Amino acid sequence: MAIVFEPLAGNTFVARSPTNLGLYVFRRGDAARAVAIDSGGDEDSGRRIVRECERLGVSLAALLNTHSNADHCGGNASVYKRTGCAIAATGLEAAFLQYPQLEASFLAGAFPQKALRNKFLMAPPSRATHLLEPPCELALGERGEVDIQKLSATGSDSLHIVSLPGHYFGMVGVMTPDKVFFAADALAGAPILEKYHIFFFYDVAAELETLSMLERIEAAWFVPSHAEPVRDIRPLVGLNRAKIFEIAEVIVGLVSDSASLEDIVADVCAHYDIILNADQHVLVGSTIRSYLSWLCDQGRLEYGFERNRMTFRMKQ
Repeated sequence: MAIVFEPLAGNTFVARSPTNLGLYVFRRGDAARAVAIDSGGDEDSGRRIVRECERLGVSLAALLNTHSNADHCGGNASVYKRTGCAIAATGLEAAFLQYPQLEASFLAGAFPQKALRNKFLMAPPSRATHLLEPPCELALGERGEVDIQKLSATGSDSLHIVSLPGHYFGMVGVMTPDKVFFAADALAGAPILEKYHIFFFYDVAAELETLSMLERIEAAWFVPSHAEPVRDIRPLVGLNRAKIFEIAEVIVGLVSDSASLEDIVADVCAHYDIILNADQHVLVGSTIRSYLSWLCDQGRLEYGFERNRMTFRMKQ
């Protein structure tokens, strides 16, 4: 699929695709060096990013990964091979970048079956050269070297990086000096919610906190990874929050008596007419387990064991 970086505001560019990608260009006199935000899903994506930088007349100094899901880092190895650029990620995400089998194993809860060892869940391995500790900022030196420092309050010519917990272990969002905020997978677009309903979360409580934080962020543009750029993120935040609470109520309704984990997953999928394949089984199943953990923490459900099966029921 073509990757074309189009100007959105100032020196900030966006490539619209199934996973939106970003590019910010630092201009120092005659030099134009760029930082890419995520690399797409495969080697071809990486190749096209490098080609786009050449078309724009900029050298790629760094690649910043918002998180380590394969559709965000699948082009890392290809980009690095062609440019030798720096790669920046948070510590937990860096581990998954370097050892992509961790994602499939985490989702499967065991050694992943062959059907799960695919490029959708396992990107080619890459290594982060710089670790992010948000809140922090990333700037480029005079010769294009990456400089990561604590976040300042001065509106400097740097990328401001903040934590966006909920979707994945150490996901971050990125604000460019043009006030364009790349929101990664902190929320899903309306078409995704309408079609699939269940958007992957690792931590539901943290996701709700992130949604509230997004409503407070002041930006000229917001760029979710799986939705169109918008000037006002609040309507989309509201849709995502409402869907979370809707799914929670569906789950609670299914365990008015006592239900096993597998039965709950099957019944939720039946409720939303979801047909699972191997990938969706682990993604949807993991997300529903996260909902169950959150509902137990909220005191609405409790778990037990019946004939060595974990079951859930209304809190007595």
